[in-house]
Amino acid sequence: MRRFLLGPAGLFIGFLWGFAEATLFFIIPDVFLTLPALFSIRQSLKVMAAILLGSVLGGGLMFWYGEAHPAQAESLVMQVPFVTQKMLAKTQEEFERYGIWALVKGPAGGIPYKIYAVQSPRYAGLVASLLVTVMARAWRFVLSWAVAVLLGAVFKKGIERRPWAAVAAHLCVWTAIYAWYWTKVSHG
Repeated sequence: MRRFLLGPAGLFIGFLWGFAEATLFFIIPDVFLTLPALFSIRQSLKVMAAILLGSVLGGGLMFWYGEAHPAQAESLVMQVPFVTQKMLAKTQEEFERYGIWALVKGPAGGIPYKIYAVQSPRYAGLVASLLVTVMARAWRFVLSWAVAVLLGAVFKKGIERRPWAAVAAHLCVWTAIYAWYWTKVSHG
């Protein structure tokens, strides 16, 4: 399992997950990133880089689609589970207030990046949008990664003895986080 998570397969999954979540997938890549971070600091940094690369490329695709077909891009994003009209309006307000730097606010507010990506062509060019995307995505990835690395260090012996228990605990924590988030979005 460690070899799978920390080797080429983990990098590939990280890249795909980052790309998918920046476009139409609705589960953040932090869910995957935090798993290898429990096992290895150095190797999980590579996974984070792969996720970030996939995320930026996915963001570029959504930027292009939002620029070429703004109404269709927003309509497509609205079909992603748990994306709401309220989120779309909030991102637009944030862009009007903060310009392209609204991208950096997104992760803290629980609003999916893909919404910002399709709206960003109205406020900045592709290069500026992608540069800010790197910052916007990286800070949350680093935060999630750091928490997992810390937990991996604290529970190192238990994780080494029972890696499957660590995976099960990881899945339970993320299931609880998403249950809370989806309940909040559904009622908010």
